[in-house]
Amino acid sequence: MRLIAIVFLFLFAVGNAIAAGAPLAMNDAFRLTLDKTPGGVIHLHWAMPPGYYLYRQYISAKATDGAAIPLSMAPGVEKNDENFGKSEVYFEKADAELSPVGSSFTLTYQGCQEHGLCYPPARRTIDTATLAVSEQPIFSPPTGRQSDWSEPAAADNAQTVSGTAADASRQQTNGGNIVDRFLARGGVPLLLAAFLGFGILLAFTPCVFPLYPIVAAMLSREGERLDARRGFLLSTSYAVGLAGAFAIFGGVAAWTGENLQIALQSPFTVAVVALIFVSLALSMFGVFELQLPSALITKFGRRETAGGSVGSAAALGFSSAFIIGPCVTAPLAGALLYVARTGDTALGAGLLFALGLGKGIPLVVFGTVGAHALPRAGAWMNSVRYVFGFVFLAFGIWMAEPLLAEWMSMPLWAVWAMAVAVFLGAFDLAKGRATPVRMGLQALGLLSAVYAVLLIVGLASGSTDPLRPLGGIGGDRVVAQVDPAKIMLSVGSKAEFASQLESAGATGQPSLVYFTADWCVSCRSIDRNVFSRPEIAQALSSLKTLKVDLTNIDPAQRALMRELDVVGPPTMIFFGRDRQEAANGRLVGEFGAADVLRAVSDARSGS
Repeated sequence: MRLIAIVFLFLFAVGNAIAAGAPLAMNDAFRLTLDKTPGGVIHLHWAMPPGYYLYRQYISAKATDGAAIPLSMAPGVEKNDENFGKSEVYFEKADAELSPVGSSFTLTYQGCQEHGLCYPPARRTIDTATLAVSEQPIFSPPTGRQSDWSEPAAADNAQTVSGTAADASRQQTNGGNIVDRFLARGGVPLLLAAFLGFGILLAFTPCVFPLYPIVAAMLSREGERLDARRGFLLSTSYAVGLAGAFAIFGGVAAWTGENLQIALQSPFTVAVVALIFVSLALSMFGVFELQLPSALITKFGRRETAGGSVGSAAALGFSSAFIIGPCVTAPLAGALLYVARTGDTALGAGLLFALGLGKGIPLVVFGTVGAHALPRAGAWMNSVRYVFGFVFLAFGIWMAEPLLAEWMSMPLWAVWAMAVAVFLGAFDLAKGRATPVRMGLQALGLLSAVYAVLLIVGLASGSTDPLRPLGGIGGDRVVAQVDPAKIMLSVGSKAEFASQLESAGATGQPSLVYFTADWCVSCRSIDRNVFSRPEIAQALSSLKTLKVDLTNIDPAQRALMRELDVVGPPTMIFFGRDRQEAANGRLVGEFGAADVLRAVSDARSGS
């Protein structure tokens, strides 16, 4: 029970620590009022609560024809911004006056919260007769030239992405970020509850599946001591350790402002995780025994019967976070982008702790209920260990696939399937009458052996997909004649992307940019199950398709990822004919054909 109390005390402390700093909505943070003199001069007034400020250089006005309107403003205060360098800003209030041209004009301004959120540019249309203010989308249709606004951090001479493109991305991931939406609706408590719920839902996705056999293997080592209460205690310790690792990820992301997801998805990390699974499998097969050094066993051995394995369960949960860390999901991406931008360490740790704890809750249920199902000590335990060994070996092959040559996964899966067939007794010719259970296992073993043979035949025929081993032979199945992913135009910098997006906008063509990598596990699944479908190839044929290959990521690609608020692969962003990011046009993590078709439709319609 103390563990549960610690969990809730942590969430409560995080909520209290950051509730006072929760960012306000744009209109509340920068209250705009207007008045007009008898001579027609319009005065603009902004009022900001303590801790908020406006950038002078990003306050501008334009007439309906796009011509700049001069603004008269008092000097601001010089601020040495840790992100943007020296800037002239206004605290508490700002005033400007102008003599407008025409019946209306467009006002743009941008500000930040001290040690917190930097808001996207706000754009307002002002009626000069009535002084009515109407909000525009942050991004207007393209004018054929690069926007005057770019992210303050990009104040160098490098070319930036077209304003509509970069800003549209921020509308989806900053102004429309999942974190911002929940903060606006219910503050920090609702945000933490939402991420706890997201974690529970994500616990049933393929990325988290490897944790279930790990928990089962952990519990099976308890032997006769295992009951529902001990299963609950150990699985809860495991879940808290998992959530603690995620909290550290969030805190470090906020503190450094770096994209930790790329580090967790690096080929080195993926290779280490694959080797861990193979090591666990070999241990289950009895090749060697995984255990602590003898000195530590001697030191802590007496505590084991009194609950010392609780700490081991928490340590195992902590290390398991690195197994599921490479998986990119929309809530994780939104949280990492938000905390990396704002530098809010407490919020970053709290959000990812809640997300990790949510992923652990189904594991706690599994560990508590499953404690009754696991066999006790005896001959059965060897069979259970072997089952876990095959499961761990399968996960190891699955994780290693992106690092191997495309054809190599087929023989690996063939060897695995044949080994499973032998283990299930497919070739045992037992004398006498077999039991129904024995017959069922042999039948499964024969199916596994047949699958192994199909894999070898498929490999010889040129197939590389274990899920379609006979794809190289032919048949009635219709597949895309041209793989859309292979004909995408590669871009590697903000300048290249801006040029291609500008070209697509000039011809009225929707476009998409796909962030992928050879070492991305989910990307392989998308290549096989999404891009191979003929309807996807047909739908994407009318779009300008761009690809950013992050296999060997370089600084230019990192800059493009920051510009478009991309956490890691797989990410696909759709833009309409007007070069604005389509509503619901950002797909993050594993997505299906239906998601792509829906995003294509939105990009075409401009919705």
